[in-house]
Amino acid sequence: MNPRELIPLTDLASLSAAGISYPNTVHSWRWLFRCRHERGLADAFHRIGRRIVVDPARYVEAVRRNGDV
Repeated sequence: MNPRELIPLTDLASLSAAGISYPNTVHSWRWLFRCRHERGLADAFHRIGRRIVVDPARYVEAVRRNGDV
C-alpha cells in the first residue's frame, strides 16, 4: 500500500489493512474526526468534496506523537 494513499473514513477493511486497528467502527471514526483538533489529529484527516478521508501514515505518526488517542 502506498503510504501517501488516502482511505475513505467508511472503508474499515482498508484502514485495517493499513495497520490501523482502532477505532474499529465507522461511528468511532466519525467521532474522532469531529474531535481531531483536540486530539492533535487534524493533519490525518482531509475532505474531498463531502467525503472524509484518512491519511494512514499521518494518522499513525500523530497517534505515536500524542499517545493518547
